[in-house]
Amino acid sequence: MVFRALGRVLAFAALAALLGMPAQAYYHYIYYQGRTAPFSPIRAQFNLAALPNNTLSFFVSDSGPDTYYQNDTFGSVLGEIKQSLDVWNSVSGSNLRLAFGGLESSSQPQANTPGVDVVFDDLPGVLGMGTPNLPSSPQTMIGPTGTFVPITRSTVILTNNTANTENQPFPSYLEGYFTTVVHEIGHALGLQHTWTGSAMSQDVIRNTSRARPIDVDDEAALLVLYGSPNWNMNYGTIVGTVNSNNAGVSMASVVAISATGAAISALTNPDGSFQIQGVPAGSYQLYVHPLPPDAVPNNGLGLVLPQDFNGKSFPAGGAFAAQFIPGTQNWQSASTLNVSPGLVTLASFNVQSKSSVPMYDMLTYSYLGPNNTLPYVTPAFVNVTSGSFLIETEPNYAGSTPTPTSIGLLGIGNANRIQTPAPQQWFVYFNVPQSQQTAGPRHLVYNVANDMYVLPDGVNFTTQAPPSISFVTQNGDGTVTLNGSNFQSNSRVFFDGLPGTPAANNAFNNGALTVTPPTAAPGHVATLTVFNSDGQNSMFLQAANPQTYVYPANIASASLSQNANLNITPQSLPAGVSSLVQITASNANFVAGQASVGFGSSDVVVGKVWVTSPTTLLANVTVAPNAATGNSEVSVVAAFQVIAQQGAFQIQGSNPALPAIALPIVNASTGNAITPGSFASVFPANGGQFPNNLQLTLNGSPVGVQYSSSTQINFFVPANTPVGTATLTATANGNSVSVGVEIDTAGSGLQGQLKH
Repeated sequence: MVFRALGRVLAFAALAALLGMPAQAYYHYIYYQGRTAPFSPIRAQFNLAALPNNTLSFFVSDSGPDTYYQNDTFGSVLGEIKQSLDVWNSVSGSNLRLAFGGLESSSQPQANTPGVDVVFDDLPGVLGMGTPNLPSSPQTMIGPTGTFVPITRSTVILTNNTANTENQPFPSYLEGYFTTVVHEIGHALGLQHTWTGSAMSQDVIRNTSRARPIDVDDEAALLVLYGSPNWNMNYGTIVGTVNSNNAGVSMASVVAISATGAAISALTNPDGSFQIQGVPAGSYQLYVHPLPPDAVPNNGLGLVLPQDFNGKSFPAGGAFAAQFIPGTQNWQSASTLNVSPGLVTLASFNVQSKSSVPMYDMLTYSYLGPNNTLPYVTPAFVNVTSGSFLIETEPNYAGSTPTPTSIGLLGIGNANRIQTPAPQQWFVYFNVPQSQQTAGPRHLVYNVANDMYVLPDGVNFTTQAPPSISFVTQNGDGTVTLNGSNFQSNSRVFFDGLPGTPAANNAFNNGALTVTPPTAAPGHVATLTVFNSDGQNSMFLQAANPQTYVYPANIASASLSQNANLNITPQSLPAGVSSLVQITASNANFVAGQASVGFGSSDVVVGKVWVTSPTTLLANVTVAPNAATGNSEVSVVAAFQVIAQQGAFQIQGSNPALPAIALPIVNASTGNAITPGSFASVFPANGGQFPNNLQLTLNGSPVGVQYSSSTQINFFVPANTPVGTATLTATANGNSVSVGVEIDTAGSGLQGQLKH
């Protein structure tokens, strides 16, 4: 959450100079073939067919931020970026995969494979911006989800000063930094703003956390672009129109919302038609509202409006009175829509135009001290076990907002009292029946004269106070125990921006949390935060004086430095080839699961990484067939330690004499894990064929071939093969290439075979 005492951070969605058009956004970047109905949206998105294994790589500028807050580090920043990529990878049904590609230098040649660049720049009062670099002359392609405009590159810009954002410190370990990075990555993927409180909502109304980094609105937006075939058969669809005076209303926001669930929305087409895809099965109330004034283009900021293919934008519709179906502003009288998987639900609105929008961008605050005193947090978190609570609400804009005639909690009831302690500020008192006293976000409905405003996820219900850390103990086995209050068995402990690993047997014991810290150099000072599954964290109460952990000198700690040297073997690879690459670094202490390797170019993809010793890494590396030749940077990120070496690796032109093996090597029967005593399958890469005289060895010994053709070889993995990394070498005509094979725990016998 973003603390009021630290200032509200407004994360704009894009950089106008990159696009040559306004920079903020709403849901997708939309084109239409013509300017008359019917309107079928053509969306901008990455072409999965142009991505290796459907994987989009993100590359971070090796310069990092210029200025850090006290104890903040580049490793922590990179950790937040990597975790944000994992968030979007968690969307079930998405064919798009995101990968951290490592560091890149400003002189890195442009790759031929699409990718995303993460850079750092001066952003006064802003944490980040993100945008696809949309083409000035869009061309269409046909993909699995229909016609689209391909994105070939996107940019995410993060602040280069974590010590002074909006005149307040904003280190990377605060939750708001993480949720901002998640948001900006969403823009880079082709998502624009929504008004549902989800990750892609404007920051002022966003209500996400580490526990809930994205919501169903974000998931649906991603699936529309990159969903697997027939993904929408698992969801319902709501289709309809929004009209005013017998004419369609363009870019009205239609929202399906359930009392204890999430909100999911879409904007109308120029003729007022809309389609909300990806709606989970359930009961919803449906409402429509106009875009807030700050969503309209203004001095280069605002929505990227839909365009035709001549570059002419479609204007947004004007203001109108918001309403629930069937034409009511009383949520308690609204109809209920039942949505079922694979089915379409119809709905329509007739709205009354107005001269202005009376209320939008409302903030909520809750006071966590005794008797509703400081500290406070926004959006509001309230412990509902007492049956009543107080929140403060106010607009986040200049100008006059009418006093609400009522403020309600959807599905629960209206506030029993509203006070006005100061102009444009209201204290709101609610009673919550016992049946509703469960943790989770709830939605607010404000009624003003002849209009209404809905704030999805405006209040977060909890059933306990926020966690707080009392003291920290260093244990002899290298683990750390945190003692405090209001911890949960699934609480997560973060050291700056990186999570600790729960101890195997006593992660949660008598209310204390025991974890293994991520590796860092002795003397490193990490700020500690405990995050609970209800969205609360220890910074709610301890932001002004957080607990820290100083890494001792008597434990095994990585001592990488940016001045260290990396030794890479081989130092070059031709286009179209995969190979096992060894990287060593002196004075390192690599830990499995904490080290990642990058080659600074989206033409080079890193597969599996193995830690074979504290100073040695092995990585499967694939160079794209159409890769741009030249030097690239090699980087290793090991928890907080970052090491990079510019120009350390060379991409060469293709060499048809080298065998090209597709990765990964898979089990011939299951297509998954390879175990001792099973058969493994090898396929040629890039749609090619194996030469007739191809020979294979595993760990230096010839393999027993069970099946062989020009497009597939099945070989036997001996039962005595050690678990871990094995080296498979392919040789033809005196040329050889080696790749890594992961050997998993031994199974119970032969696994069968697979032939084309």
